[in-house]
Amino acid sequence: YILGIAFWAAVLAIPTTLAMRVEQDSAAMSLVGFGIILALLPAAWSVAMLSVKRLHDIGLPSALVLLLVIPGVEFIVLLGLMAWPPARGPNKYGPSPDRPGY
Repeated sequence: YILGIAFWAAVLAIPTTLAMRVEQDSAAMSLVGFGIILALLPAAWSVAMLSVKRLHDIGLPSALVLLLVIPGVEFIVLLGLMAWPPARGPNKYGPSPDRPGY
């Protein structure tokens, strides 16, 4: 989970860095903004799916992923998902992720 979040942070850093280097009124700023949107859409989808999988590993319902869209709460939820240990043994979402062969 942590590696997935770190990957998308690195990917989104590229167009963000480019946005800081171009002039505000240039045509390049429009292209950089488009690049940010193009990178943000798959990143948001991927983080949501990773979070659903992580919630299932913990044994919680996937509807809690909606907490990630509440400003201020999303940071606490991300930290909690990173730190919370997986459920022991199988749960209603499948086998335990800490077992060999998972």
